[in-house]
Amino acid sequence: MGSEISKSSLTNDIIDDYVELTYLTKVEIIQIYKKFRSINETEVDNDIQYRIRFSSVQEVFPELKHNPFSDRLCSVFSSKKDNHFSFEDLLDLYSVFSKTCPDKVKAAWAFQVYDFNEDMQICKEDISEAITRLAKHRDRRKVLDDDEIDHISNVLLNEMDLQHTGSIGQLEFQHAIGKMSDFPYSFTLNV
Repeated sequence: MGSEISKSSLTNDIIDDYVELTYLTKVEIIQIYKKFRSINETEVDNDIQYRIRFSSVQEVFPELKHNPFSDRLCSVFSSKKDNHFSFEDLLDLYSVFSKTCPDKVKAAWAFQVYDFNEDMQICKEDISEAITRLAKHRDRRKVLDDDEIDHISNVLLNEMDLQHTGSIGQLEFQHAIGKMSDFPYSFTLNV
């Protein structure tokens, strides 16, 4: 494993525990740890639960920085809801986004990410926000106009809202996601 790991608070027993508790391999856990530790080696070596500002985490994990849902990922996966991540918060995120994570687990977490107003329902406004974020150019210009976003949001809501309540509950969302063969691949981050 190298001297970097041996001086730290991440022991082989802890790594083994993380392998049991996540959908990550030992190698993936060590890679994540090395990157996380590089942000503040002294503090992380002294306390594996040390929390680091999410903006600093994003600098070391560019796939988070450039994700159109990065603020939601922070909100959902920050265990203390404080805009900071611990190593375990980061493991939770990468575990959910791993290729080996079951689709139902991914769908449950995706529901939280897409529930922008955090009311335990995905409403038309949540869908519109997701579409807007996905349909922006790299220079942040909108690709779709408001009428197009409104139309797509209505179509998606009508297809997914099985109980005709005007919003989508978690079970409806999981049901709809289960029919999308590309979902598991699009909800994946490589370590």
